[in-house]
Amino acid sequence: MTTVEKAMAIHTWEAPGPGLWQRDDTHFPNALTRYFGACFIELFNSADLREGLRNYGLLLDHFDVRLVGGRPYLRPRPVGAPEKASSPPPKFIFKLLFLLHPELRYRKKRAGEAFATRLWRQDRARWRNELAPQLRRMMLELQQVGLATLDDTALRMQVEATRQACLESWRIHFLLIPADSIPVGDWLRRTCAWTDVTPAEAMLVLKGKARGGVAPLALLDQLADAVRSVEASLEILRDESLDVQSRLEHLRASDSEVAKALDAYLDEYGYRLVTGYDFCDLTLRELPHILLSSIAARIEGHATLQDTDTEAAAARLRNRVPAAARAEYDRLLEEACAAYGFQDENLGITELWPGGLMRRVLLAAGERLVSRGLLLRPEHLLDATPAEVVALLGGPGTAPAGDELARRAEERRLLNLEEVPAQLGEPEAPPPADVLPPACARAMFGLMFYLTHLNADAARRSQATQETLGGHGVSGGRYEGRARIVRSAVDFEQIESGDVLVTRTTSPGYNVLLPLLGAVVTDRGGALCHTAIVAREFGIPAVVGTGDATARIPDGARIVVDGDRGVVEILA
Repeated sequence: MTTVEKAMAIHTWEAPGPGLWQRDDTHFPNALTRYFGACFIELFNSADLREGLRNYGLLLDHFDVRLVGGRPYLRPRPVGAPEKASSPPPKFIFKLLFLLHPELRYRKKRAGEAFATRLWRQDRARWRNELAPQLRRMMLELQQVGLATLDDTALRMQVEATRQACLESWRIHFLLIPADSIPVGDWLRRTCAWTDVTPAEAMLVLKGKARGGVAPLALLDQLADAVRSVEASLEILRDESLDVQSRLEHLRASDSEVAKALDAYLDEYGYRLVTGYDFCDLTLRELPHILLSSIAARIEGHATLQDTDTEAAAARLRNRVPAAARAEYDRLLEEACAAYGFQDENLGITELWPGGLMRRVLLAAGERLVSRGLLLRPEHLLDATPAEVVALLGGPGTAPAGDELARRAEERRLLNLEEVPAQLGEPEAPPPADVLPPACARAMFGLMFYLTHLNADAARRSQATQETLGGHGVSGGRYEGRARIVRSAVDFEQIESGDVLVTRTTSPGYNVLLPLLGAVVTDRGGALCHTAIVAREFGIPAVVGTGDATARIPDGARIVVDGDRGVVEILA
């Protein structure tokens, strides 16, 4: 047993502070790289991150974030709450605070204004008209820089410029989270109470409202059309005697229009992270097999959006709402439709694109350091802190040795093999709901209902048997195909057209994979997770929140995914 393995064997999981800490395994199933973790903590320590919560009058001030065993654990911090867990004050004190405490008075007023003005509509318009174009220009400028031509000083400056672009883009994403989660969570919470349907059943009504998830299809179809119209290009696409990188280069050289369409697609999506959010995850440019297979799938018509009768489903759901509540239901649904999918729409630009560009510049710096004998492998630089990267590139500070960075990479690999607790610490008593001002309570309950259903409710999961797995059916339909188990980025190379993706969780970056897939199954996730949103828009069956699909389904097995019943059958 190595020194690192011995250290991991005696690792203990302890709460990093008072109160209850929840692990974010929806977004980060693995231990974070040290560079990403440092940026992540810096972001959450920023006062700017609290602006979005305050704008909507939420009584949540911020999230404390700590890394334990390389994983992020979060603890919500209410406005004015003491650092140490304690019982909430008596009700009359709460009421008095909303009369006298300046910040609580502001939040009470702001929550009312947010609902009265439908603030989420303003935020979405600002995103489309101002923020998205600005961020897109910034990403294009960063990716057009020829990194190999830069000297160490210029490369060091480029690393920092990209890091600042990441932090600014992430800040905008978190600023806009309430604009999606509050109106959708508000409608969903009330609808489930009125009708007793599950969140997954109710969310089918919103199918077709999150078109940002299928945005890559527009440029991909233009590329497929260009290849389809040139016989030589088609032959190259189908020539499996060539390795995938050679096929891609030959495809670009086969026709000027094909080259133009390919470059347009890669300029927009090539540097976006696909396999996750961390800088160790892969971009589309690093997955040429996926790119070529996606083009072929569109040409062959394998993956076409399945039409479902959303209007009929919406009518059935509305009929279950008590007659006296239907006018309010209609108003809530209208706002949910206006807000739905906003997070998945902006995540591509606010997180996946800057994250991919951060990976690009760090790997370029890593290759330079390997050539000088300072690193063993380029990707080991991902396990350096930002300050250490500066020092390695000739700036001030102490540079770690290459052996130390290799040790950290191995430590992270071993951490990924550990069973990780979902919670650490002791729960804190929530404030009494009946003393909150109505608008504040509505905003908080909407947000928390949304966040809760990013993950699955195990109590309502379909029952599992020896040959079946129970989960949550979040996108209807029934599909039989070969299971491909994806536990890490390297597993993506095994995916072929028509396969069923079986993985722990997904990110919005997976939308470039969906033209290939017949269905999706995940260990984690609920009705509002990224898998559910994108699968509904693509019209492919999906079952999420199975708990252990990646452990129970053998890679390559024939399985049936029933997205209506929330069941996965293992055939062979």
